[in-house]
Amino acid sequence: MVELKEFERIDYLFRENRKIIQSKRFFSFSLDAVLLADFVNLPQKRQFKYLDFCSGNGIIPIILSAKTTNPLEGIELQSELVEMARRSIEINQLENQITIHEGDLNEFPHGNADYDFITCNPPYFLLENSKEIHRLTSHHLARHEVSLTMDQWLFKASKLLKDKGRLYIVHRPERLDDLMEGLLQHGFSVKRIKFAYPKVGALANIVLIEAIYRGGRRGVRIEPPLIVHQENGEYTPEMKAIYFGE
Repeated sequence: MVELKEFERIDYLFRENRKIIQSKRFFSFSLDAVLLADFVNLPQKRQFKYLDFCSGNGIIPIILSAKTTNPLEGIELQSELVEMARRSIEINQLENQITIHEGDLNEFPHGNADYDFITCNPPYFLLENSKEIHRLTSHHLARHEVSLTMDQWLFKASKLLKDKGRLYIVHRPERLDDLMEGLLQHGFSVKRIKFAYPKVGALANIVLIEAIYRGGRRGVRIEPPLIVHQENGEYTPEMKAIYFGE
């Protein structure tokens, strides 16, 4: 029996029939992570190696465990989140499938480029003022480029992926120019882009990207938009399918 700590709760992932521990003290998973996991295409019949960057409480590997029986890995810097992710893995009896590494992604060994798939829900925001570093909380570390910059995680992905390996990213549309420039600089070609909108008529606030390492530039596919909420505030049918499997 896994015990909860102060401020912790267990949330339920309905479509995947999984449980996950969350805490008020740390950055909880958001729609971004759920959409990224849904955006990922994994093979059904062949073996592959997979790694999740900035894994947090393990939400993306836990969701993907319902799509595949292949081993899944994640890496997370904050030890408290690693421990929380490992307890969630235990609750779901996924110890033989999911491994969460604790450490700085910049120091993760990349002697062999042997991963087929990498997902990344990175810090989105630049730290505008260096004085802010002294006031950073766990939430800020998850959202600001303090310990990990865009260039650093793109570089690491280029070193860990096989040729034609896939990198799946969720980010903010306002950083799309930086993302495109960085992907090309590190040897990636963009294959798919999907935008998510909070409601009809609103600006996109999420962008999902599938990029191929050394895959050749053969054109970009812009997928149909995803609308999160209906006019009455309820989830759209597409979002209900993603969250609840309806």
